Amino acid sequence: MGIAPKAHLAMYKVGIESSALAAMDAAIEEGVDVLSISMSYSNGSVPFFDDVFALGAFRAIQKGIFVSCSAGNGGPSPNTVTNAAPWILTVGASTIDREIRATVELGNNVELYGQSLFLPEGFHTKQLPLVDPASNGESAAFCEKGSLKNIDVKGKIVICQASFPEWRIFQGQEVKDNGGAGMILINGVEDGDTIIPDAHVLPASCLGYKDGLLVKGYLNSTSSPTAAISFQGTLIGKSKIAPQVASFSSRGPSLLSPGILKPDIIGPGTSMACPHLSGVAALIKSAHPNWSPAAIKSAILTTAYTGDLGGSPISNEQNVPATVFDMGSGHVDPSKALNPGLVYDIEPDDYIPYLCGLGYSDKQVRTIVQRKVNCSSSIPEAQLNYPTFSISLAPGDNQTYTRTVTNVGRANSRYMSVVVTWKGIIGVEVTPNEIEFKEVGEKASYSVTFTRLRNVATSNSSTTSFRQGSVVWSGHDDDGGKYVVTSTFAVVFI
Repeated sequence: MGIAPKAHLAMYKVGIESSALAAMDAAIEEGVDVLSISMSYSNGSVPFFDDVFALGAFRAIQKGIFVSCSAGNGGPSPNTVTNAAPWILTVGASTIDREIRATVELGNNVELYGQSLFLPEGFHTKQLPLVDPASNGESAAFCEKGSLKNIDVKGKIVICQASFPEWRIFQGQEVKDNGGAGMILINGVEDGDTIIPDAHVLPASCLGYKDGLLVKGYLNSTSSPTAAISFQGTLIGKSKIAPQVASFSSRGPSLLSPGILKPDIIGPGTSMACPHLSGVAALIKSAHPNWSPAAIKSAILTTAYTGDLGGSPISNEQNVPATVFDMGSGHVDPSKALNPGLVYDIEPDDYIPYLCGLGYSDKQVRTIVQRKVNCSSSIPEAQLNYPTFSISLAPGDNQTYTRTVTNVGRANSRYMSVVVTWKGIIGVEVTPNEIEFKEVGEKASYSVTFTRLRNVATSNSSTTSFRQGSVVWSGHDDDGGKYVVTSTFAVVFI
């Protein structure tokens, strides 16, 4: 495990859902510290009492085992997040500042930076005829199998609309089988600038959507279009627009529990985002062996950052600022997560009134917690002692929720709250706005009241139907230690 190089790994092979639950039970029985699950059997709509990973994860946290799961590959559409149970760390995917660059040089001397895992030996960079088979129909536009057999692509660089990641190698194979010299894959609008490099079977480069428009524009501007592809290998630190939320990373709000902000966090990589966060959890567990899974999660969420390497807000695949439903609390910061100052802790039994509040029956809750339950009392979702908030407000509505924090920093520490939000749209009041701790392990509670102003109009647009912000506790202790504890919130207008 790269992020925690001294960790010991145990791997469990799974297939059908029952085997996944059996594997989780085996891992629990064998005493693992962290469970890392980069898969899902649902589309985010299966209730927790029927979801094998939610069930297995609850058994794990009852034993003090941390569970990290991928948010899914359903992005960029909203409401696609999976593995959204609040006792799971739900991890979205981000890009990194590393490229395996394959540069496309058009005949008009415009250079466009794409990527490819295939770096051919002996490939001579030179201008070759450029052809777009899209005029022959959708199948040819995607370079599907058999679609290019009657099109003259021999010795040419062929433009192909990028298909699903698992099919892109076969697109290149179709070009190669018909004598094509190279391929330029162009993202669709939904994938934007998220580029997934592949191990192609011929010289190729994958370009983002906007660069693809430049290629198409050039193609239509001349009667003899040409292009060349050159390969620079791995380059680090060239992009300042990183981390960026990957296009495929599933988005919130959660269909099952919109009162819990999901995904929780983003981390680097595709299917490796979840293992990266599992490694961070292992490091925290090693440094703080007595912390609960909820405390470890809190440390990760409240210390995350929301800016990219260029100093701008983290963006999504369309190069617009990402929302909390794209990235949760932000991008993981492993070093800061080791010393968060305060944590929001949750005991396994604390989830019972939350589950009852979801409308689950006694039997359904019992299926999750594996003991007899009486849902005589319940709480709203947002009342769970979670490190973040996700609430819905009607015009003129206000709601108050409480949170309890535990001092894991140093004794004799003081914290002041600051609310970061859009003034004049929602009001957010924290009471008290100052908390003080005499001892390590001491707890303190505060309340947050969210108010929606009556003069705010709503629409169906995802960019205007909610607002986001954060409650930030800035602390210091007598030894000069400083802490910043951030609780992200989303307020959805109804």
